[in-house]
This record gives sequence, C-alpha cells and structure tokens, in this order.
Amino acid sequence: MTDAILPIVLIVLVLVGIWAVVEVALTMRSARRDVERLTTAAREVVEQAQPVVAKLDGLMDELEPAAKHVTPLLEKTEVAVGEASTSLDRLNGILDDVSSVSGAASSVTGAVKGVAESAANAAAGVVSRLRGEATPDAAALLDGRAAEDGEAPAPAEEPAAPTRYVDYGEVAPAPSKAGDADAAEEGE
Repeated sequence: MTDAILPIVLIVLVLVGIWAVVEVALTMRSARRDVERLTTAAREVVEQAQPVVAKLDGLMDELEPAAKHVTPLLEKTEVAVGEASTSLDRLNGILDDVSSVSGAASSVTGAVKGVAESAANAAAGVVSRLRGEATPDAAALLDGRAAEDGEAPAPAEEPAAPTRYVDYGEVAPAPSKAGDADAAEEGE
C-alpha cells in the first residue's frame, strides 16, 4: 500500500507545484501591469512638473542679480536709519533748548508784568494819598497786626509763576525796496 500512495503523493505535489508556478506567473503579470501604470503616472507627473520647474529656474535666474543688490541696499538703509536717528536726537536737543528759552522768556514776562503792576499800584497809592483818599488796596496790603503796632507791612509772597510759553506771531515778509520808497513818500 505504501507503493500505491507514493505515486498519488507525487501527483499531488506536482499539481501543487504547477499551481504555485501559475500563481507566481499571474502575480508577476499583475505586478508588471501595476509597475507600468505607476511608471506612466510618474512620467505624466514629471512632464507636468517640468514647465513649473523651468519657470522657477528662470525666476531664480532673474532674481539672482537682484539678490546681489539686496545686501548693499540693506547697508545703505542701515546708514540712513542711523543718520535719521542722529538727526532726531539733534532735533530733540534743539527743541529742549527752545523750551528752556521759552520758559525763561515766560518767567521774564511774568516778572516784568509783576513789576509793572507793582509800579502802577504804587503810583495809584501815591496819587490817592496826595488826594487824601484811602485806597482799598492799601488796607488789603497791610497785615492786621502790623497796622496795630505801627510797623511796615511784610511784603506778600508772590506765588510761583506757572511755566508758560511765548507764542511768536507770524513774521511779515520784508517790504521790497520799491515798497519802502512808496511808504517813505506816503509818510512825507
């Protein structure tokens, strides 16, 4: 019986081998079709990408000279920004000086106004004394205690002048020489 089984097993093994070879052949055929499809698709993608790559290459060629000028342009911009910063610092210093001068002029104006008011009040007081009238300001200036003791009133403290700025009007253009001659003739 073992002799009868051996040919059957060999026939089965031969059939399985044939089946395996057929399967490998079919797999190879479908793999070849898939590879061909992938290759065709890849070629189409490459063909579509070539004009884009060519345009990008041309763009890079056109941008290369411009890119060479960017560095010097940036350096010039840096210098210009530095000079602008320096100019702004100088302008700030000038404006500080103008502010100081305006403040000083305002203080001088306040002081001159105070002196003029004091002189006017003193003159009004002298005139009223000469007339023999009492001035209402004289009573306000005198301290109650000093008036009783007969002492001279203590000078009143002036409040600190607020910081003010002097406004300069527009400067009229200088008249021409022909205008000076006309003005001189009208004055005569």
